[in-house]
Amino acid sequence: MIETRCYRSGRCALLMILLVLGVVPAAGAQMPRIGVLAWTSCEHPEFLRGLSELGYEPGKNVSIECRSAGGSYATLPQAAAEIVALGVDVIVSASQPVAMTAHDATDTIPIVSILSGDPVAVGLVDSLARPGGNLTGVSYYATELTAKRLDLLKQALPGLSTVAVLSNPVVAYLPFEEDARRAATLLDITLVIHEVSEPADLVGAFAAMAAEGADAVFVLPDMMLAAEAPQIATLALQHRLPTMAWGDWYTSVGCLMAYSARYGELIYRLAAYTDRILKGANPADVPIEQPVRFELSINLKTADALGLEIPHALLARADEIIE
Repeated sequence: MIETRCYRSGRCALLMILLVLGVVPAAGAQMPRIGVLAWTSCEHPEFLRGLSELGYEPGKNVSIECRSAGGSYATLPQAAAEIVALGVDVIVSASQPVAMTAHDATDTIPIVSILSGDPVAVGLVDSLARPGGNLTGVSYYATELTAKRLDLLKQALPGLSTVAVLSNPVVAYLPFEEDARRAATLLDITLVIHEVSEPADLVGAFAAMAAEGADAVFVLPDMMLAAEAPQIATLALQHRLPTMAWGDWYTSVGCLMAYSARYGELIYRLAAYTDRILKGANPADVPIEQPVRFELSINLKTADALGLEIPHALLARADEIIE
């Protein structure tokens, strides 16, 4: 029996891949079992590509179970409990909040994840070099990253003085808001924090930002805000607010700028970590990788719509320009 399932209709590409493959393991065959704990979609093609390159064929020599929280922090614990109850050999997630929920649900099943904040500060691991528990993976965040985003935004908008910050209070334990405050002080920028915990709150938040005379919007990392990138881009253009965000999917849908590690590559790297765990490595001893490359993305169509002229020096250093 193929053991890949997803309990959110229409969102499980893993299931579709297995059905297309039509591969059924031999009766009685014992396969390693990977549990994918997803925020919304079970679609992780980069992870599947990584597994494939390492010789794993879902349904033939590995089975994959997926549980989705359906885009809600409230349902994450239930999804995590379901994955743990299946007795999988390793749990894979693509963000620190999801990994933390899995970690709360089990201290024995190995967890491989992208870690977006400071896993040491919140008690997930003892150190990046030697995690010491049941969790390892790759880090999305470097401590200076928030400051660098604000600095790039100021380079794009030399007269920048007041920045509205989109922040989700549900993930207030992550370091981004405090990092932004410190960076703003050094850059002589005034920050106005707008807490948004539900997608429906974005309309009112952007109206308030415009009314307050914000020069730009700074989006802090959060899974809900990431899922709402198209709405954020639309509202930013509607209120004529340049926006700096934390993933290139924001600029692809119309936000002005983003500066980040290549998220797809991080998800791809999770396959190598999963392979090590399935081959017997102890996550306590597997160092957490840190990002070494960050990329700047600029949407020139949005700049034109906002009447902005991005400095040539900034365009010259951009890794991606959308025209």
